[in-house]
Amino acid sequence: MIAPFDIFKVGADGHPVWIEAVPTLDAAKARVHSLGATLPGQYMIFSQKTGNKISITVDRKRPNEG
Repeated sequence: MIAPFDIFKVGADGHPVWIEAVPTLDAAKARVHSLGATLPGQYMIFSQKTGNKISITVDRKRPNEG
């Protein structure tokens, strides 16, 4: 079975780069925030079932933020 949610990192040029597929939307959101901790920026989650896209921007935390 193919995981129905694809995660993409949006490059500086605006083009999405596929990262991985995951089984649920909650897992996709959690994975984006995990990836964003080391590589902040814009991500996109794509639902293979509905064709919907969700954009998430993960900002770099400042050193004094918890």
